[in-house]
Amino acid sequence: MRKVTGAIAVWIGLTAVLASASAAEQRGGSEADYAEIRHFHERSIAKYNAGDIAGAIDDYLPQLRALQLKSVHIKSRDDLAADMQKSFARNAPKIVADIEEMEVNGRGVGAWAYIICRYAFVAVPKDKSKPTPEIADGRYTALLKKTATGWKVLLDIDNGAPGAAPDLIARIRAESAP
Repeated sequence: MRKVTGAIAVWIGLTAVLASASAAEQRGGSEADYAEIRHFHERSIAKYNAGDIAGAIDDYLPQLRALQLKSVHIKSRDDLAADMQKSFARNAPKIVADIEEMEVNGRGVGAWAYIICRYAFVAVPKDKSKPTPEIADGRYTALLKKTATGWKVLLDIDNGAPGAAPDLIARIRAESAP
């Protein structure tokens, strides 16, 4: 009887640990919330990689803040558009990224979420006489808000963390190869 009781206690404890781990992965949102955020993220990156500045800018709220490693502090969609236009005038930027972690709080319009992502980025010069710079990688965190038209970025912070995405560096090299 004691062995059975002990086995039941271990099973109950293991079940509780697994249930809490599973709940932690959801972190407040439904599968539909997470699928919608993943789709938003993928679509936003595709717009950027296609050079669709207006489309990429539309994924940000007007009161956005963006902080980048090289002390660039962007305070509006106009600032972001100007930064992108300057970059796209000289280069063909490309980013690949994946979401490592997500949390959703609230339901419907007004809900907010954060995503933590790994990325690899390269800006290939349009002037072919200039060398292609090294591919940068790292992590970024974005705070998203649910609007009537879908998720939008309110805060975008590049956390640096060089070396965080060697697999994405390999992927961007493969995708960028002639």
